[in-house]
Amino acid sequence: MPPHWIFTVNVWTYEIKGEYEILTVIDNDNEVIPEPYFGHKGQKYVRKDDAIVLNNEYIGQNTPITFNFSGCAATIVGPGPKGVGDKLGKSTEESIGYEYLVSK
Repeated sequence: MPPHWIFTVNVWTYEIKGEYEILTVIDNDNEVIPEPYFGHKGQKYVRKDDAIVLNNEYIGQNTPITFNFSGCAATIVGPGPKGVGDKLGKSTEESIGYEYLVSK
């Protein structure tokens, strides 16, 4: 083994929780809905936190789409004064909205 530090291998685990406030899907190639000027009109689906009403009758509630995944990341850190690691000096870091999403 050499007498000096050459590199360090760092491994992190992470958990991502998120929410799409609004999700929009557009089908621009739908030839079923004719449009006088452009030949066809694309369909548009928008999902957001809102009541679903059909013919003035409440039929349900749309809720935001949430997601959750986890994984790990590894890197090799070479010698030098500035390393790679925690920004706050703690072993666990959370974003501003993390507790809100965990509570849902």
